Amino acid sequence: MKHFSKLSLVLAWVLATAFAAETRQATGVRVGEVSENSALVWMRLTAKSSRKSDGIAPKDTPLKNAEPDMLEGACPGAPGKGRVRYSLSEDLAGAKSTPWIEVNAATADFSHIFTLSELQPATRYYFAAETAELDGTAHAPLRGQFATSPKADAPADVSFTVITGQMYRDLDDRNGFKIYESMLALKPDFIVCTGDEVYYDNDVNPLAHTPALARHHWNRMYSLPKLVKFHLNVPAFFEKDDHDILTNDCWPGINPGRMAPLTFKEGQQIFREQCPTSDPAYRTVRWGKNLQVWLCEGRDYRSPNTMPDGPEKTIWGAEQKAWFKKTVSESNATWKVLVSPTPIVGPDRGKDKNDNHANLAFSHEGDELRQWMQKSAGGNFFVACGDRHWQYHSVDPKTDVQEFSCGPVSNEHAAGSPGENKEFHKFHRVNGGFLSVNVKNAAGKSTLSMRFHGVAGTVVYEFNQTR
Repeated sequence: MKHFSKLSLVLAWVLATAFAAETRQATGVRVGEVSENSALVWMRLTAKSSRKSDGIAPKDTPLKNAEPDMLEGACPGAPGKGRVRYSLSEDLAGAKSTPWIEVNAATADFSHIFTLSELQPATRYYFAAETAELDGTAHAPLRGQFATSPKADAPADVSFTVITGQMYRDLDDRNGFKIYESMLALKPDFIVCTGDEVYYDNDVNPLAHTPALARHHWNRMYSLPKLVKFHLNVPAFFEKDDHDILTNDCWPGINPGRMAPLTFKEGQQIFREQCPTSDPAYRTVRWGKNLQVWLCEGRDYRSPNTMPDGPEKTIWGAEQKAWFKKTVSESNATWKVLVSPTPIVGPDRGKDKNDNHANLAFSHEGDELRQWMQKSAGGNFFVACGDRHWQYHSVDPKTDVQEFSCGPVSNEHAAGSPGENKEFHKFHRVNGGFLSVNVKNAAGKSTLSMRFHGVAGTVVYEFNQTR
């Protein structure tokens, strides 16, 4: 699957930036939900070619009532139209094209998600995201690439990365986060963003208490050059968590409190608007014979955190749990990986944390899932999780379920660990970085490697298993 060369990576970025003054896509392009024969392409028409650099900066003053267009990082949208042209050739020879679609303020904040279908499995595609004025006057396009997944019976090497905890105030580079260059150097087949892509409630300048300010958080983050470059070259699967929906540890129907008038329901809608993702949000991804990945949904179906624990209290909901157990049991993949927005094993912080399956507040469902994984998932099943601001490899002492927490995207955002727990931890590190999951096949055997990386890409811990 490693079809793209260093030259093609450079070319995609050069073509995307050489005409930066003429492009009208300051918030970049995001490709999502790549499968054997389809992909989603998110694009947005902006009034200018790049983000606002001279606006009110977050450190300047509390900004509760600020207009988004006044702020540093603002990317106001603009009416017009867009389309995607895509081809097997880097020069787009023989390209197919989606229809032109008009966008405006009423169409998901000047954005549109295109569906590319009837694609070939295990194939690299090159695309141009094109925009134009309503009168047809064209802007310079953004160019990118992605590869489709292999057929389920095809042995294939694969690698993907997992991230969480992307807080704007904890940027470690003025052009974005260092991990994006580090991950791109690994040439992953895809990335899983486990949630907390933005922080509506903690990045308080501005507090995202209106839909307009919530959208500003997304525009400000994904217009950073390192993120634009990465997402032009690597497709993504997006999960959501609490901070990119409304507020810390939130659930459906929660009183928004200081986030009002923004509501949980509006947060759900804005996430679907900003991220090319599936419906329902829980889904499974098969990447050839050797790997199947499950992506779960931890916000839409959950009970209130404050509800007394017991059989009726849930994070996943009955339908998602039944789907998960059925599809895992039916899978013949060599390796099975659940990527969860929040921990299943932990250990997490103490009694003040009541939000995930590693907490006492959801211990009934947590025990149910871990025990089922022990009995039914087998020794080729692993959990990767986001949410926690430290990296760890844990083995549950009761069920032997193994969990790998990817850690936050920057060192500045690392904190909060209860400390190393020798009963659980095989590895524990309070620092930023990411997790890479790698499958290599040789001599009739397959090896799964889980690697923790620092922000510069250095491997700080590695786990390997061969079947």
